[in-house]
Amino acid sequence: MVFTEELAFISDGDFYALNITDRVLEVLKASGIKEGSVLVYYRHTTGAILIIEHEVGILVDLQDVLDDIVPLVRAYKHHLRGYDSNGAAHVRTAMLNVSVTIPVANAELLIGSYQEIIMLDMDPQGRPRNVIVQVMGE
Repeated sequence: MVFTEELAFISDGDFYALNITDRVLEVLKASGIKEGSVLVYYRHTTGAILIIEHEVGILVDLQDVLDDIVPLVRAYKHHLRGYDSNGAAHVRTAMLNVSVTIPVANAELLIGSYQEIIMLDMDPQGRPRNVIVQVMGE
């Protein structure tokens, strides 16, 4: 059996991190699936889905490291196209994951005590964002 739901969020942009663990759990419960897996997929090109501890220090550290590796200010060729200036967000997304798969047993996500599902939007501008949650199993 496969159960799919699309979650909608309004992002503030600029490294906006949102803990979506509870929303994913709601979808799992609605699916009725007890054994299988959950796919969580970010449906955009300037963000990621992470499984980390949702703690501000970790998020600041991640942002600092990404700033070192992929600086916001640079002559990105993407900007030459003329309709946006989010080249760094696109490159950062290519280095992270746009989806995660989590095992399910006894109708529970098999995540660790401090693991949470985080939607990360790295676009400089806030926009509506969508995450697909697909539960597969029986």
